[in-house]
Amino acid sequence: MFKAISNPPFSVPKISLQLGPDSTSLVELFKNEVVKGKVLKSSALDTALLLIKGRRVMARTYVPLREGRVLSLKVEEISPTPTLRLLGIKFPDKGALNISIILSAIKENPWRSLFENIHHYGLPKEALSLFRELMNDLSLRLFLNPPPELLRIFIEKSGLSWEAKLKKLLINKKIGGDNLNRLIEGDLKGMVSRFLALKEEKGVFLKRFLSTTKSTQLLNRFGLEQDRKIFLPIPIQFPNGPFTVGQLLIHLPQKGKDGYRRQKIGKEPFRITFLLDLSNLGPLRADVTVKAKEIEGKFLLTREEAKLLIEESIPIFINRMKERGFSVRCIECHLRDHEIVKESLIKEIIQEEGNTISLVV
Repeated sequence: MFKAISNPPFSVPKISLQLGPDSTSLVELFKNEVVKGKVLKSSALDTALLLIKGRRVMARTYVPLREGRVLSLKVEEISPTPTLRLLGIKFPDKGALNISIILSAIKENPWRSLFENIHHYGLPKEALSLFRELMNDLSLRLFLNPPPELLRIFIEKSGLSWEAKLKKLLINKKIGGDNLNRLIEGDLKGMVSRFLALKEEKGVFLKRFLSTTKSTQLLNRFGLEQDRKIFLPIPIQFPNGPFTVGQLLIHLPQKGKDGYRRQKIGKEPFRITFLLDLSNLGPLRADVTVKAKEIEGKFLLTREEAKLLIEESIPIFINRMKERGFSVRCIECHLRDHEIVKESLIKEIIQEEGNTISLVV
């Protein structure tokens, strides 16, 4: 049976540690101190060996930890049990994962800020026109008879796959001027990076967008490695004017121990969660499970008028899915508390606030 909202096992915030076999005393810590902890070994989802201040400690936790990662930890309590909060994760070759940047971006909407202020940078008219065309293509396509491959198009143009496309161009030895220009003009990160180079790194809105994109790329690398999850912030311009940001979380089918999918393609279900906060209707969360050609879904809202509106639209949704070859098993619609519905989907990958480590002898 489909469950729209369930607390993932790694959302449990406590991590209990004990000294490793080669340690003789508990790690010396001070309140509000920020320390680093390296993941030496991760033998299971809830067990890891950490190195903190030169001492090895065994961790039992539901926060996913991967070997080689460097954790940034803040000491919050010394007694009776030393407690640390997870601030961030550093990737050996890509820098630090800072969740707060993405959370702030969802609230502040750097896509809208960049769109509204790009003309202040004195860029050539042709470059501005290409930028606005690309931004409109990304943020308005949802309302313009979206094609089945809408998600793939968004990922390719949003900047989230910029480095992969650039690498492919290099490997194929097609990095010539025309090819590179076409690649840049079809990728938001590539285009904004070029603008920033032209402005000699003086563009505040340009930097903010690039920082958000980089953090989202790192989050997705972490999410894919840990639990095959992808998070996408979706800039959305409504035809009547509002420009907001939606959140899309994709739960891909799990892989078996040998690294391959457990079952043939189509046999293993995958889940999609979408979250959008609308000024007139409040937050809306949609959870959909797709298995082969069968769909189950649940909508969570906070206002009765929003619930009625969605319920009226469900028959239209079902007909559109049937037109595309899907059958809809069931669609439910429920009211929930505001705080529950609007909670960021990022926290289903890793929580920035509240993840704590408890050190025990």
